[in-house]
Amino acid sequence: MSLLETQLEARNLLQLRPVFLHCKTTGAAELSEVVEIAILDSAGMPLADELVRPKRHIRAVATTEHGLTDDKIKTAAKWSEVLPAIEEILLGRKVCVYDKGAELQAVKNSYQNYHHRWVLDDDNFISLMDLFSRYKDERNPRSGVLRAYSLEDAAGFLGIDIEIIAYRRAREDAWLMRALLLAIAGWKVYY
Repeated sequence: MSLLETQLEARNLLQLRPVFLHCKTTGAAELSEVVEIAILDSAGMPLADELVRPKRHIRAVATTEHGLTDDKIKTAAKWSEVLPAIEEILLGRKVCVYDKGAELQAVKNSYQNYHHRWVLDDDNFISLMDLFSRYKDERNPRSGVLRAYSLEDAAGFLGIDIEIIAYRRAREDAWLMRALLLAIAGWKVYY
């Protein structure tokens, strides 16, 4: 895929006025649960920014990344309490996430832990990590597979200054994903 095609894909996605979702999790890999969820609209305005009390404990490696501990979220709402508002925002919309696999796994685990039926369409979730990999178009010389980049590395490559972000919380990462998509599209990013 050419740079121009990737740029056009990003512009077409922006025309759909997607929302940008990012979660911070317990850090338990395939068992991870949401501990914080943020959703921004296409203009960057917050639609949701909630701490969530999971059923499992937050691992130390996750706390190092986002600063959340079991103690800090012990009075937060349970997933089942924030779910109705989250579903109302997401149903029928294009949802930009960075790492689609990890993000959906954490959200689906939270659904499952509270015995809720998954009602969202997986196809409405767009992986910005995949889009950036196609944009950068750097392949592994042995396998030919596109290289994947972290959100921080992608932002750095595009010249997005992440030093202005104080702590790596869900809302800041959702904002960073929006800035990344705008930069790929070749649109101006205003801070």
